[in-house]
Amino acid sequence: MMIRINLLPVRQVAKREVGRQVLILASVIVIGGLVGNYLWYANREEARTRLSDQINSTQARITELEKVIGEVNNINKRKKEVEDKLKILNDLRKLRSGPVRMLDALATAMPKKVWLSDFNEQSNRVKLVGKALSHEDVAELMRGLATVVWTPKGMARVVERKRESSYVRVELLAGEGAIEEFATTDISVFFSNIDLKEARSVVDKGAGVAERRVDFEIQMSANYAI
Repeated sequence: MMIRINLLPVRQVAKREVGRQVLILASVIVIGGLVGNYLWYANREEARTRLSDQINSTQARITELEKVIGEVNNINKRKKEVEDKLKILNDLRKLRSGPVRMLDALATAMPKKVWLSDFNEQSNRVKLVGKALSHEDVAELMRGLATVVWTPKGMARVVERKRESSYVRVELLAGEGAIEEFATTDISVFFSNIDLKEARSVVDKGAGVAERRVDFEIQMSANYAI
């Protein structure tokens, strides 16, 4: 007689055990995922907080620097205003003494045989109209206009000016007429762009005596800011 064993309860127990293990594994996975997500979120939140603090710190530094820049800009603005005022005062001082020195320089450059009949100035451009006994006298006037200069020691006449030299030899017109050298940067010319516009010979028959003379017109630039 064969004995029969019912294995169904054993299989059901085995299935329940497998189900329980699967449930435990799923729970572990879910809990692990939740813990991982929490740790990742906490890390991201910490990084966000750190970056936010850095941004706030940087923004505060920028605000502070903007205040400093604003103060520097105000200082530069006030500095420029002061410099502009000083420049105006300096220009006024030069304009006060410039015409006197310029006319003195013009008188110094005038040869004995030259006479002016008209002097016209506009926007630092000067027109001289006059007469001379000869063309040589007109040329001497132009040389005199080109060589009379202003130096730290007063008015002078250029004696020697070398093309490649940074110094100029002049004869001081005050005192005993000493010869000295000055740097070209210390020399200021009174007249430049000297241009002879007209020079014509005429015969003057006044008082019954015929006299020859040269009528001339010279245009040039005048430096009043000396």
